[in-house]
Amino acid sequence: MKVLHVILGKADKNRANGVNQVIAGLAKYSAKHGVSVTVLGKAQTAAHEGEVIQRDGFAVTVYTKWNRAFRTAMHQAVMAADVVHLHGTYAPLNIWVGRVCERHAKPYVVTLHAGIAPARISLKNFLQKQLFHMLLQRRHLERAALIQALTEEESTEALAAFRPKAMCVIPNGVDLEDFPNIRERPRPGPDLRIGYIGRIAREKNLGALCEAFAKVNTDGRMRLLLAGPASAEADVITRQWGAAGVELVGPKFGADKLAFLDDINLFVHPSKSDVFSLGAMEALARGVPAIISRTSDTSHFADTGAFVLCEPTAFGIERAMRKALDTRDDWPAMARRGRRLIETRLNWDAASTDLVVAYQNIRET
Repeated sequence: MKVLHVILGKADKNRANGVNQVIAGLAKYSAKHGVSVTVLGKAQTAAHEGEVIQRDGFAVTVYTKWNRAFRTAMHQAVMAADVVHLHGTYAPLNIWVGRVCERHAKPYVVTLHAGIAPARISLKNFLQKQLFHMLLQRRHLERAALIQALTEEESTEALAAFRPKAMCVIPNGVDLEDFPNIRERPRPGPDLRIGYIGRIAREKNLGALCEAFAKVNTDGRMRLLLAGPASAEADVITRQWGAAGVELVGPKFGADKLAFLDDINLFVHPSKSDVFSLGAMEALARGVPAIISRTSDTSHFADTGAFVLCEPTAFGIERAMRKALDTRDDWPAMARRGRRLIETRLNWDAASTDLVVAYQNIRET
């Protein structure tokens, strides 16, 4: 079976862009399951038009512009594929590719990637997005052979926004080859290091996290380490919360990411709108006790005991932090439960296995 992924980017897992990290893992393990994977990307940083980048088990062909060469390559790639997989919403490129698929009678799959979450839509260009959805995107999504929701909660959001022809719920995951083991940790003392890893952006709700941390860190002995790329939001956080023990430590990838996760005692993901963050999954994979917001679409996994669930407010995060600190003797057991969740469900081998079955069902329909 031949599957074409179309993305903005190069499918580089060492980037803050979550969709590129997803493709890196999903394409790698789909190839391991016998799928012939092609990725066609658009990125301004391509060395030249049609640059081919070899990844782990698949290749990415990248163009800088929506030009004639890119359009020709897209038509050829769509015609050669059995299934075309699109990623994200509110993307004119995806609308066009969907129509190319219709022209060549090729089924396409759309992964939503939290793009239709009401909390996220309301942050920026709300009216423009509403108009785009009504005029272009709704038809595009309803004509897809399959909609992939990443969480149960996202499937509910999808059904409120359009009527999918077919839908599945297959979560993202972690590449266990990058996280081969869990590190046993000693009981932490008072000099705790609490960490976050991901984009430093408003929708990640880091202001509420910093406010909660400042209220808990009354003696000033703890540090809150935020790992992510520079941004305007990062500058605001540094000015407002630097004196309270909050520190921006820059993006972390590869060995640096493992070292960062090994250095912290507790991980917090406070987002107002997310689909079980990859950063949170990686923390669980490395055996870090975690606090994750309910609005990160984690409630359906809360009964595993793999993390502490919190509300996405400074009040809710503070309560969860105090609860975690009061029960730190349970952290090793929580870490083991988190690792078990990753090994049994939230990994790319499991996700790709389910998606390959979905692709086959589409092709046979």
